[in-house]
Amino acid sequence: MTTSVERWDVIELELPAAEAVFTQGDRYFTARGPRVRFMPDEEGVWTYEAGGVSGTFVCTPAGEGNHGPVRVDGLGFRYADGTPYRPYGTTAGPADTGTLDALAGAPFNRVRLSAPDERQIRALRDLGVEAEVMLDGHDIAETVSRLAAYRNVWWCAPDDPEVLAEIREHDYGHHLLTVHGAIDTDFGAPWITHASLRHNQVRAIAGLTDALDKPVVIDACGAEGDAPDPDGGLPAQEMLARIWEGICQGGHVTHAESYGSRPWLAGECVERIAFLRRILDDAPAGLRHNPAAYDASTIEAPGEYVLQYLGPHRYPRRRFELPDGAYEVDVIDTWNMTVRTLEPVSGGRIEVELPAEQYFAIRLRPAARA
Repeated sequence: MTTSVERWDVIELELPAAEAVFTQGDRYFTARGPRVRFMPDEEGVWTYEAGGVSGTFVCTPAGEGNHGPVRVDGLGFRYADGTPYRPYGTTAGPADTGTLDALAGAPFNRVRLSAPDERQIRALRDLGVEAEVMLDGHDIAETVSRLAAYRNVWWCAPDDPEVLAEIREHDYGHHLLTVHGAIDTDFGAPWITHASLRHNQVRAIAGLTDALDKPVVIDACGAEGDAPDPDGGLPAQEMLARIWEGICQGGHVTHAESYGSRPWLAGECVERIAFLRRILDDAPAGLRHNPAAYDASTIEAPGEYVLQYLGPHRYPRRRFELPDGAYEVDVIDTWNMTVRTLEPVSGGRIEVELPAEQYFAIRLRPAARA
């Protein structure tokens, strides 16, 4: 009987050695572990050999919902099959049953974890959630070899050249790899796929993105909660504002909670991040920050789409220069989760009237797309 596995899924083999070589044509990969697991990335017949035992299996097309691992795509991300991916992240402890249950009803598609096991990684994969594994510098070879076969794994490593080299040695799947640090961290090495930043000034994203020419994720800018320290006790409005601000600066911002008395993901930001995700899921891919709108964070696809976040400013109106054509104008209340659509306007210099309240955004789209 021929063993088969779909593309970017896991084949697990009982072999007489803890190291196996998988080949297809002139490509070969080494997988290690007490039980050898492997993720084939191309369809067709693969061969394996371990301890004098060899065999073959067939890699079949990826099934529904299987888009492969996430890869860097310019200043953003995409799945290996080309499907666009925008991270909506949060931070958790171990992915226990309560964590998985909470994520099943939440808008997040990426979670930062410590010391997960295979069962938890598989459960997150089945939820469509990427799992960023925060490595601590210990048992790197074992952890990476154990989890590298799962397509939804990302690595976050200590800023240590030896640790980074060890990860790359044992990760045949070439998953996303970053270090987590302050704004003066050196994220420039080519094997660091994106920056994982610890910084509470999210408007720094645009400048760092330009300097690095790679995606920037602020993974620690504070947490919504009631913790006694300032960074862990942000009002929900401030946490949400930082997420909107960072995204409209052309980056990505990770959510966090630190309530002592509430269940995890029971805070006020979660449903509002779901609202934000619906807005961005309806936007074209490849939005870029526009630095010309220096007083309001703005991402756009020129001539096609504009999303401008006004943050704490109480602007009574905003002016835009648009190409010829008719445009739909939406005034978005990011906290109350409402969208008010104005009458279509013609291109040229337009002025959008606003309620002069905090935490509003403006969306401009060609009227034909409405």
